[in-house]
Amino acid sequence: MGMLIDGRWCENGEQEIRDGSYVRAPSVVQQPIPPATIAGLHTGNKALILVASASCPWSHAVVLLRSIKQLESIFPLQMAVGPRIEGYALQQEGPLPAIDGQKLAHVHQLYTRGNATFTGKSTVPLIWDVRHQIVISNDSSKILQALDDIESPRSNTLIPDHLRLKIDLMNNTIRKGLANAVYRAGLAQTQRAYDDAVSQVFTTLDWLEGHLQKQRLLFGTILTTADLRLFATLVRFDTVYATHFRCTRYRLTDYKNTWAYTRDLYQQPSFSDTVDFDAILAGYYLNDGEQNPFDIVPERPSIDWAQATSRNGLGPMEIWSNQDQAPVSFQG
Repeated sequence: MGMLIDGRWCENGEQEIRDGSYVRAPSVVQQPIPPATIAGLHTGNKALILVASASCPWSHAVVLLRSIKQLESIFPLQMAVGPRIEGYALQQEGPLPAIDGQKLAHVHQLYTRGNATFTGKSTVPLIWDVRHQIVISNDSSKILQALDDIESPRSNTLIPDHLRLKIDLMNNTIRKGLANAVYRAGLAQTQRAYDDAVSQVFTTLDWLEGHLQKQRLLFGTILTTADLRLFATLVRFDTVYATHFRCTRYRLTDYKNTWAYTRDLYQQPSFSDTVDFDAILAGYYLNDGEQNPFDIVPERPSIDWAQATSRNGLGPMEIWSNQDQAPVSFQG
């Protein structure tokens, strides 16, 4: 789990384990994303590039928002792929232009290009400014907000003003109790740390099971970024978290309502088109944790993602339109 220290890559950088527990390092590039910078995407000059990984759930939520808001034509996507030698590698095919006549090989080179003495994790997702050759942000929350601010044909938003505070609270609950807790379970180095993390994971899943019993989405019928973040975690649960990260008490498929909720979203093309199970398996089993010394990637669990749900009986799936100041049908 290497990092950059004063601009140099170090394989044995600052440890993420404290008292046997995994501690996620905060995003380092946290300054607000200038609205004018995001507004410039509409000029078609492709001055900004999203760098993301198909295995990373934090990246996945951002890629989902890009897909739902149909921003592909104005916001190019550069994938970070393969074994993490010096962190994430950059796919050589993609919109990221050569710098000084050479294609960069590693994500960390983007960080040091704009800050030669950068210290921190070279994480994804990130927004790369092609013109100024700097990382504008690697904070997924700020990136989600910035992309949601981009005008879509019907001014659709996944962060409606009247739900903003509730969305923030829900995101915090999901992050602490599930999205980060599965990592704490999988990367724990003491029994106590593991037990505490697993307890949080399944306490949160139990709560979600009750919450989703009588409503189609986290906030009734309206799709929000909280659903994107939750989906990015749940779609990985049985494939990697229940196995590689040792969250073995139950599988997602054991939760009737939560499993149906996840399938309901997966069956929308804008969701399923962003899921790459092969990349997810390889990303975790080959890179996350030290409990797979022979780099064996297991087969996918047998799960019927096309199994019908009765979730439409709980109401339509909708998205908020700022233009109409009302929810409109989500054509996923």
